[in-house]
Amino acid sequence: MCKEKSLKIVLTLLPMLLIAMLKILILLSLLCLGLSQAHSQTCISHRVNLMGAPENSLEGIQWAIAESATGVEFDIRLSKDGVPFLYHDRKLGDELLGADCPRGKKVRKVYSSQIIGSCYLENGEGIPTLKSAIDELKGYSGHIFLDLKPKMNEVFYQLIEGSWLFTSDQVRYLSFKKRGLKPLRERWPQAKTLLLSIIIPRGLFYDGVGFNKGLKIFVGLFRLLGKDLGLWTLNSKKQILKAIKKKADFIITDEYFLCKNTLEDLQRSL
Repeated sequence: MCKEKSLKIVLTLLPMLLIAMLKILILLSLLCLGLSQAHSQTCISHRVNLMGAPENSLEGIQWAIAESATGVEFDIRLSKDGVPFLYHDRKLGDELLGADCPRGKKVRKVYSSQIIGSCYLENGEGIPTLKSAIDELKGYSGHIFLDLKPKMNEVFYQLIEGSWLFTSDQVRYLSFKKRGLKPLRERWPQAKTLLLSIIIPRGLFYDGVGFNKGLKIFVGLFRLLGKDLGLWTLNSKKQILKAIKKKADFIITDEYFLCKNTLEDLQRSL
């Protein structure tokens, strides 16, 4: 009697198991197809770190244009009075020059008038405003990644809306914070947004994701979902080759020319 019941249970569960196995096989097949499909891969200059120029500088942007770099990435922070500047750290750092520069203070606690004319990069130029960077980039045909550090304000939105960046499909807005991208996505539904991840892969409902190099194992899954994929910050040939093998769309690097040459060498060998 027990054998008959066991057999009946097995026969009942067997179709369900077969269907589950079939779904897994289909998913794996689609994953392999997604990874094998040809697509363009692009090197992105992290913080526009080019030719020895200071990071997040107009000089770096000028080099990107002169060298026809395929992509640039820079950081945006807001001053106390809401002016968007190109700067990465929360606080004005010791690398800045100028006797009156309020080094050590948080950018959001300092008025723009205290930054402009007081704080200078290592090459002597002032910390660029976003407006000056937009003006410098006019006509640039590469990808432009804007890493939004805090939640942006009306000054930022109006500045972008009044510029050529607003209609460019090469522009992507990045952030580690969902709350930083939420108002932007509501205001600009057409904008391409990438959610950045360090430990846990996120970004399912965004246009793309930016992964720390340690999360490269998830690239295949998100590629299957049709997301733009960026890996950062890859500064060795070994790391860059792994990203290429994983089919990452964007390779974000401090060593732009190493990335560019590695990609070109592989393309010539095909």
